[in-house]
Amino acid sequence: MIGDAYLRTLEDAGFVLPGGYGRGIPVWRDAGLRAARRLVSAFETALARWWAPTIVEHPFLMPAAEYRAVFGDYSNVYEADVPEAGGPCVLAPDNMAASVGWLREHGVPGPLVAVGGLLRELPGGAQPLFRDRHIWPAVQVTHLVPDDDALGELERHRLALTRLHEALCLPVMTVRTGSLASYGRTTYLTVSCLPDGRPTVTATLYVMSGRYRDLLRAGAEVIDVGFTGKLLALVALHHRDSSGLVLPSVLAGTEIGVLAAEEDERIRGWRDRLLRDGARVGVTACAPRRSARRRGERRHFREGVPLVLGVRDEGLRLARRSPLHRSDLPDLPDAGTLRGELAAHDERLRRSSALRFTAGLRDAGLLVARCDGCAGADGEQVFGQVVPEAEAPCGRCGAAGSEVLLGGRFY
Repeated sequence: MIGDAYLRTLEDAGFVLPGGYGRGIPVWRDAGLRAARRLVSAFETALARWWAPTIVEHPFLMPAAEYRAVFGDYSNVYEADVPEAGGPCVLAPDNMAASVGWLREHGVPGPLVAVGGLLRELPGGAQPLFRDRHIWPAVQVTHLVPDDDALGELERHRLALTRLHEALCLPVMTVRTGSLASYGRTTYLTVSCLPDGRPTVTATLYVMSGRYRDLLRAGAEVIDVGFTGKLLALVALHHRDSSGLVLPSVLAGTEIGVLAAEEDERIRGWRDRLLRDGARVGVTACAPRRSARRRGERRHFREGVPLVLGVRDEGLRLARRSPLHRSDLPDLPDAGTLRGELAAHDERLRRSSALRFTAGLRDAGLLVARCDGCAGADGEQVFGQVVPEAEAPCGRCGAAGSEVLLGGRFY
């Protein structure tokens, strides 16, 4: 289990309400909903490097017979008799069957990105955004590809997920594992870490097994890719300071918050120019007293704002985060200067989380090099092989080997 400090950080930032409708059902607020939309948008941008993805949201109900024909008697989904929908239905199940049906109906291969929520039975305790009964947002990609293109297309999906993690300033690696062979004939898992360095799975990528391809009547290889709001929880775990949430720029609703005693013509014209350039600027009226400016700054910081600009009689002062640093500016920053400040902000977040990743996996002996003969010897558990293959001398015998991640299954 992880501590709940990250959850208080998200509550203070207006992402979720304290408590929920029940165990494992968080209640999202406006700031969280907007961040989730930006998360999906960032992923769509990453996919657009190779494809023009279609975004859909499938109905909450799916005929139980249609679902069971593919997935059998999965015990972790909810089922109810809904006469208006034709009888027994499963509630917010896995999207893959519905997505393959959509692609077949429209005569296109995808990728199709289903965005919505998943409802699951939840034995044991809940961990908000990590382990929920109502999993939201849940993003699932379905892509139908020819057999000889499957691994190449899977690699492009892996690169898109890597770009998403980089935008979120989260460390990531991909491993190929055989532990889910009954589901995927090729299985990749993206792995990041908690702040204490323990590994955690952030996304799954499959070329589905032949059994599922046939049950889905796909007529092609089926690639299935998925991640959830767990990424937002991981952002809150890694990126926070004494003032609260520190959002990477891609998620920030306000990239630069401005505190000014009054919005004069100069501030108004400057803000409008930045808005036309696509920057997200928030101007807040603030009394000239130092105490009022500091309260306004802390309020912006709690909401995750990366940069706060104070407009004072004596000049301009920019507050940066991670670590907190204030300095005077000679003039209002233009769009290029602001982009440079945000890039530097993101790089500071990446460096700090990357250090935890290195300490937790490589320095702790979980990420090691093994040759084929030594991998799994003497009872050593190999969780998966690093993708793409990272060649290195075997840490046991010195022969040619590659990097592997050790350990049993983890969430």
